[in-house]
Amino acid sequence: MDFSTQIKEQRKKLGLTQADVAHQLFVTRQTISNWEQGKSYPDLAMLVKLSEVYRISLDTLLKGDRRLKSYLEQGKAYNAFSVFKGLFFILYGLFFLITDELNYKSPVTQFCIWGFVTIFLIAILYGWYIQPFFLGMDKRLFNRKGHRPDQQATWLNKACCGLVIMILGTMVIVNNNWSDYLLTLALTVAGLMSIFQKYMWKQG
Repeated sequence: MDFSTQIKEQRKKLGLTQADVAHQLFVTRQTISNWEQGKSYPDLAMLVKLSEVYRISLDTLLKGDRRLKSYLEQGKAYNAFSVFKGLFFILYGLFFLITDELNYKSPVTQFCIWGFVTIFLIAILYGWYIQPFFLGMDKRLFNRKGHRPDQQATWLNKACCGLVIMILGTMVIVNNNWSDYLLTLALTVAGLMSIFQKYMWKQG
């Protein structure tokens, strides 16, 4: 039996509504509906909570649906890419500190510059297309909100975002050699936010 059928039948056996389950899991009712219709899957942390609420073992949930296991495996790649994207942002910030020392006519320099630009574009496309897939969200909704509807920004997220905005604002005001250092710092903070993205959001 696939995952969506299991949780739908078990919910009815327990006499629960989608709203009841959503309240216990701190998610939206629409999220439960999407799971039951097979439109999306929960991540591993939510799957553990789900097994407790529905009184079904994780083993039973995983064995019944190959797509769920495949989704969780892809989720590992999603987390790995988040770390990669974060490290790239940090390296991109450090790159600005050495721009004044570069020989732009050098083939090596040109290769590095275009390499950075290409990887930066890949990271942007990742945010637009790949991340919404792993969160089980519509791309337009994700690009408008930047997170799942059932998530709220943590204090760490708010502090980091505030720091980045403050740094970028300072760059606008201070137009001298310090701008490279400030840009490096802003990109470093953005990179750390990506690396530690699981601490940036909490269930609403």
